[in-house]
Amino acid sequence: MIAAAKQAKAILEKSGAEAFQLGQIHTGAWAGQWLVTIRWADWKAYGKAQQVLSDNAEYQKLMANVTAMATLESRTLGHTLDL
Repeated sequence: MIAAAKQAKAILEKSGAEAFQLGQIHTGAWAGQWLVTIRWADWKAYGKAQQVLSDNAEYQKLMANVTAMATLESRTLGHTLDL
């Protein structure tokens, strides 16, 4: 998973992601699960990247490989506000 995350980070940062982090959950119902956090500048940047990634063969192959070794358990989209 770490090798795949490193590859994903490079691809996602090229598509405009500001940050990409891989972590692992240690407590609670999701203990043992991997957690990926990706930060985009705004919704416009996120939408543009999703459009670019949908046509990126390298990214699609990577996601197919990740799906073969892991099951997506949950997905959450959120946003933060600078106060």
